[in-house]
Amino acid sequence: MNKYNELPSQFADRIGYAYTSNVHKVKKKENGQYFTPNKIADFMSSFSTKTNQNVLNILDPGCGTGTLSCSLIEYLIQNNETLNEINLTCYEIDSELIDVTKQVLSYLENWITLKKSKLIFKWELQEKDFVVDNQFVFSENSFFQNDNNQTKYDLIISNPPYFKISKSDERATIAKSIVHGQPNIYSIFMMLSAKLLSKNGEMIFIVPRSFASGQYFRLFREQFFNEILLTNIHIFNSRRKAFKRDKVLQENLIIKVINKKKSKNDKVTISTSESSEDLNNFTNLKYPLDELINLNSNQKILYIPLSQKDNDVIRMFNKWQNNLEKNFIKISTGPVVAFRKKDFLFDNTDSSNKNYSPLLWLTNTKPMKLVFPGSRNKKHYIEDCSTTQNVLVKNRNYVLLRRFSTKDDKSRLIATPYFAESFKQLKIGIENHLNYIYKYKGELSKSEVMGLAALFNSSLFDLYFRTFNGNTQVSATELKEIPLPPMTEIESIGFELLNSNEFSQENIDSVINKIISN
Repeated sequence: MNKYNELPSQFADRIGYAYTSNVHKVKKKENGQYFTPNKIADFMSSFSTKTNQNVLNILDPGCGTGTLSCSLIEYLIQNNETLNEINLTCYEIDSELIDVTKQVLSYLENWITLKKSKLIFKWELQEKDFVVDNQFVFSENSFFQNDNNQTKYDLIISNPPYFKISKSDERATIAKSIVHGQPNIYSIFMMLSAKLLSKNGEMIFIVPRSFASGQYFRLFREQFFNEILLTNIHIFNSRRKAFKRDKVLQENLIIKVINKKKSKNDKVTISTSESSEDLNNFTNLKYPLDELINLNSNQKILYIPLSQKDNDVIRMFNKWQNNLEKNFIKISTGPVVAFRKKDFLFDNTDSSNKNYSPLLWLTNTKPMKLVFPGSRNKKHYIEDCSTTQNVLVKNRNYVLLRRFSTKDDKSRLIATPYFAESFKQLKIGIENHLNYIYKYKGELSKSEVMGLAALFNSSLFDLYFRTFNGNTQVSATELKEIPLPPMTEIESIGFELLNSNEFSQENIDSVINKIISN
């Protein structure tokens, strides 16, 4: 039996699994190192359309054991009859993994020789940091400059590492043009790879979904989507199953882009599956690119509709011209960081004692309902004194919004109406895991509070929010950007709910559907 009968991708997956089984989970997390399962690697490879090119330069910037490179080359050999030369460049910096990677690439070379003897195959493994080694490309003015002699790649495929780095990290400094706050290394890999694409070159990555929205990735989205053409997105519905053998809880997607100028008729194919187990039975739809990302907007959010209903909701929201700011309404993060004021927090006190203000936590907020006191594990009062003045807010009408949703929450947005009459104190404390919405010119009326809370709790807003937010965090920046229906309609929603005194999900959705103009 020939020793090279096993596909290189299967060989890489097998010895990669053996390697990772003996690696401590701490090291995996520190390196952001989660190897791509074989089924996903094969699926990603099928996104390539390079089936009629004679010579291909391929880059795998974080190759691990080389499963993605092997799978892609297997696919190309099977589907490109004119192919006669492949030049593969891989990067890997894990010194303990290098020997394994070399073993895989040597196996791949011998397998190709047996399968297609006339094909020229060259590979090199760079034992260097990918970002540092290619930092020169960030100094270029344009993707389409070819003045220097650096290699441009026809195909780049990667499952890059993902972990946060500090702004002082050398790699963050190199990529400072796309860095805001604490960057994640995977976005730097994406941007750098895009800059290394040849004209009409293809880039296929599997990454966390978090880049699609949020302030930290705004600069990245602005540059990335201005320069390349987005053609494909594949979403895994399950946060657990895509990388289940490494027990990764992460919402991942596959994205394909091309180094090609955009046109008015460009469309994006969005496909979805539950996990890697049903990739032969996925669904896909096409959407106009300009409906998924508006590069003239402030946040440049990437919407990812998974059905025509999702897309219809996006279109509805995009027609609205209203938002919080236009109504002199702000959203802020609760200023009480409990551990910093722990000496001023108390379990119980006389609720009428003006020297102690109620402290509202995430656990006090339920959909359309304030529960006080809430959890027995929390201290529900904060002393009103000179030391706490900077973290207390005026007792007035607010909408409280959880900054995080939990696994038990049916909706990503949990909003609670809060009325000043709930407590006699002049000030209240709002803990840091809550956002609060308020009017900075005047005060929110009861009907405005109820209307806004109902909107954020509605199935309509939950559906819209999920089209661009793939994690459990709810950003104040995202919320203040969300389009809203006219304020008169919001007040009408609140007024009707107050009159009915019925705040079930069914009634909220019914009232909103009746009042909001489509």
